[in-house]
Amino acid sequence: MKRFPWMSSALAALCAAAALVPATALEYDRARVAAGEVWRLLTGQIVHWTARMAVFDFGMLLGLGLWLELRGDRRLAVVTLALGGGLTALAVHALSPGLLVYRGSSGAASALFVLAAVRVADSPDPWTRVLAVAAVALFLGKAAFESLAGQLFAGPLPPGVRVVPLVHLLGGLGGLAALSSVKSVPPVGARRHRSPSADRCRS
Repeated sequence: MKRFPWMSSALAALCAAAALVPATALEYDRARVAAGEVWRLLTGQIVHWTARMAVFDFGMLLGLGLWLELRGDRRLAVVTLALGGGLTALAVHALSPGLLVYRGSSGAASALFVLAAVRVADSPDPWTRVLAVAAVALFLGKAAFESLAGQLFAGPLPPGVRVVPLVHLLGGLGGLAALSSVKSVPPVGARRHRSPSADRCRS
């Protein structure tokens, strides 16, 4: 049961529940947040402007989350999601004062993407490490494209809606911020070394 992807299952359930609720009831709305509906800072990250955007974001979240969990990185993935969500809220509310309404989970997805690249870079295989570096370069290239084009890499947005590249960059920073805990969080199920003296004490 420790290997069961609890986090990914919870994300899938959250995605399904969000699809049943009108997006306007959950989206980030600056005026409503100022009026006290601070929960919209988080719920705005589980609703989207288009179905294609939702499939792209949730596909990244679920796919990367499942991969990380199955390799024993559940705790680290949860911390990264929390960091990505918090930094997304910071980017939307504090660092983008002209932004009135926001929808999208790409900040959290960016955090998991960068974390996954970092974990792949731990491989002793040099070609795998090259792949990890290429993935990070692709992420930065995507952010640059969205900044210049003013639209999502996943496809066009409705009229009047523009991409917020700062969300993706700060979300990716959340993945990098988890680097300090990568070495201190052993994979679930990893065997710890015991000294012979400890074995004698247990006999």
